[in-house]
Amino acid sequence: MKQKIWIYIIEKELSESELQNLVNECKHFVNSWKSHEAPVQASVELYKNRLLIFRNNEDFNPIGGCATDQLFRFIQELEKKYSTPLLNRKLVVFEKNGKLVVENIQQTVSLIQNGMITQDTIVYNTAIISSDEWEEFRKPARESWLNKVLQMI
Repeated sequence: MKQKIWIYIIEKELSESELQNLVNECKHFVNSWKSHEAPVQASVELYKNRLLIFRNNEDFNPIGGCATDQLFRFIQELEKKYSTPLLNRKLVVFEKNGKLVVENIQQTVSLIQNGMITQDTIVYNTAIISSDEWEEFRKPARESWLNKVLQMI
């Protein structure tokens, strides 16, 4: 099954009740989401309380531009409701002690110099857009886009 994927970073930590409400709203959205007036086979996952991952089965009904716009508007509404950016692409996401850490990408060099990010730190590629790229989602820093920065320091 070929999937279209959208990953949104929850920039600030939300409470358990906020996360539960957020997930419920997202599930309601995907259950009513349509493309070209026809239902889609979409799902949403809250990954380690910091990433919202939307997937659509493109073999069933591919997402068109209007449906993508619907998702974008929905995400903008969530940003306002939960007072947290979800569309900020200038963030780096990595694991520390089993939890996801979200930092501004401008802090990357400092995070490496301070040992917060090492070659073995798991980092997340939130720019993937299809199931064909899924193996790029979670990798040690030395195998990710961060390797170039690690080599410079």
